[in-house]
Order: sequence, then C-alpha cells, then structure tokens
Amino acid sequence: MFAFTATPEQVELRSAVRKFAASEVEPVALDHDRAGTTPIELVRKFAESGLPARWLAMDASNGDGHGFLTEACIAAEELAYACAATASLIMLPAFFNRLVLAGLAEPARSAFRERAASEPIVTSFAATERTAGSDVLLVETRATRVDGNYVLDGRKEYSSNVRHADYVIVVARSGGTGDRDASGLSWFLVPTDAPGVQIGERWPTLGLRSMDLSPVELHEVRIPVENRVGDEGKGLAMMGGSLSQSRTGIAAVGVGIARRARDEVMAFGSKRILYGEKLHKQQDYRFRIAEMEKDISAARALTWLAALKNDKGEDATKEASIAKVFAGQMVMRVTESASQMLGSVGYTGQNIIGKLFRDARHVAIVEGAEATHKEIIFATMLRRGGY
Repeated sequence: MFAFTATPEQVELRSAVRKFAASEVEPVALDHDRAGTTPIELVRKFAESGLPARWLAMDASNGDGHGFLTEACIAAEELAYACAATASLIMLPAFFNRLVLAGLAEPARSAFRERAASEPIVTSFAATERTAGSDVLLVETRATRVDGNYVLDGRKEYSSNVRHADYVIVVARSGGTGDRDASGLSWFLVPTDAPGVQIGERWPTLGLRSMDLSPVELHEVRIPVENRVGDEGKGLAMMGGSLSQSRTGIAAVGVGIARRARDEVMAFGSKRILYGEKLHKQQDYRFRIAEMEKDISAARALTWLAALKNDKGEDATKEASIAKVFAGQMVMRVTESASQMLGSVGYTGQNIIGKLFRDARHVAIVEGAEATHKEIIFATMLRRGGY
C-alpha cells in the first residue's frame, strides 16, 4: 500500500515553497496577469533556493515512492496556489531539463549539466502543430541528417515560455516510411538563439496570461547530432513516460488553484453579512465549501497516487490520466462555485477569483483533452484490468 504521509523532508519542502510563493509570487501575480507580462526574474529567485539543482540531480526513481515527481507535485501545488502561470514558468523547466539530461549524448550532456549547475536554464517543449494536437503522429516538422548535423524545418504552434527559454525541445520527423510512422519521430534540443529560430507573436489566452505561449518557426536550423535527445525514432515512446509526469504535475496545479479559490471564499464568508448574519451561518454556503473540500482532497489523493507510482518505478500512465481528468473537472467546479458565492465581487475583478476561474480551464485542456485521457484509461484497463 502507498503511504499517503509526507516525510519530514517533504513537510519542510512544502513550507519553503509556500513561503516563497507568499512572499515572491502572490504580491506580483495579479499585476502580471493583467498586463500579460512574465515574471521571469522569479525563475532566478527560485533557483537560489537550491531546489531546481536538487531535482536535476535526483534519480528518476529512488524505489521508495518519495522521489522527484512527488516533490515536484508538492512544489507545483504550492506555487499554483499563488499563481498557476508562475507555477508553470518555474516547474516546466524542472521537468524538461531532467528529460534533456536523461537523453542527451556526450559531450552535449556534460555541457548542459555544467551550465545548469551555474545558472538557471529555462527549457521549453515544442510538439503541437496546427494539424497535430493530441495526434502527435501528424507532426510535419522535419529533421534531415546533413554532414554530421540535423537540419530542422517546420512550425510549432503552442510552446510555453519559449520567448524566455534558453532551449526548446523540438519533436520532429527524422525518418520513417510514412507520415504516420511512429518510428520516424525524434526529439532535438535546439538553442533558441540558433540561426533560423523565429519566435512568433504571443498567443492571447483565456487564462495563465502571465505565461508566454507562442509559436516557433524553424528555417533550416542546424544543430549537431549530439543535440538529439534520446535514440533516433524513439520520440513517441519517450513522450509516454514524460507525459505521465507532466500530466501529474498539471493535476497538482489544479489542486493549488482550487485550494486558493476555497480559501478566498472562506475569508469572504467570515466577513460578509447577508440577511443579518455571516455567510458562514448559512447552510447552503457551508455545504458548498464542504463539497469543495471533498473534491480537493480526492484530486490531491489521485495526484499523489500517480506521483508515488512513478517514483516507485511503476507504470503510472492510467493514474496520471485519471488524476488529470479529475483535477481538470474538479478545479472548474470549485472555481465556478467560488465565483457564484462571491457574487458581484467574484465577477468584477475586485477579487482574484476571476483569475482563478480563467486559469482553471488550462488544467483540463493542456496535455490532452478529456477524451484523449478517457481513451488512455480504457485502453489500459483492457490490457491490465481495473482496480
């Protein structure tokens, strides 16, 4: 059985990240959201805590269920409580940089590790194309082997934080016998300042407005062979494991958003007088908050289950999809209810609830829509049965 009890180290981690989020993220989150600007300086400030370097050095699995992903979910939840966009800004590079070190060949791996030890590295990920969303086999970006290098050509539509990134991992078609041949996909680490890399105009978004989401165009971008991440033609298989981790992290972000919405409603209800008494005295109000707490608790348990299985070295594909689908539905329920409970305050922007409501939609959309995850869950059940 899994022990759903935080270790002393995890309690200390949660306390440290919560303090950072309260002192550094929360005071600037709403202003950056309104302006559509990215608090990139927070990446450096968070790096000074030493956590990104710690995570970069951690083994993929330490066997006891208390490894990188569990810690990352704790941090992502606490950061998202203050701002989901900042949680993505800080935590996505933590995921991607670990993938880079796991897949790069020498001497590129040592060079990347040396740089990461001396300064924070922001790495983005570029897979989605206009015709290739959840169906990654439709990727059209090409990587052609030329004189000991790869030459990349194509366009990616939605890459998070790429405008502020030092590198972007590009999923491209490097071979295969047909357009939908899974053996033809590979990953490549591309410096964003390489000749031929062009970052397009930032996409306007419903939520996470302080996170840059932009297209990337590659025009005859030449990179050395050692910048390939993982074996050639194994790109689709690599996405399976990496997506399980990132989807679990996104579920943790949903928990953080929902917790903040619950707390805002609790604080409002302790002061607001309606019909001669505080809202806390009204049964409907109390029951709505109880529903929020039930949903948040369930989503966190599912998130931790997926993270713990991953850190034990077990296949957590199904658990990651379950956690993400449930968290995506849960955070929309909680933030919508919170918006209703605050009335005009929740609608006019006098409170952060509006931002939380917009940010919640991101959890359900990113890393695959609900239908995709339900297919994954069912397919896993066909192979292995249910619980």
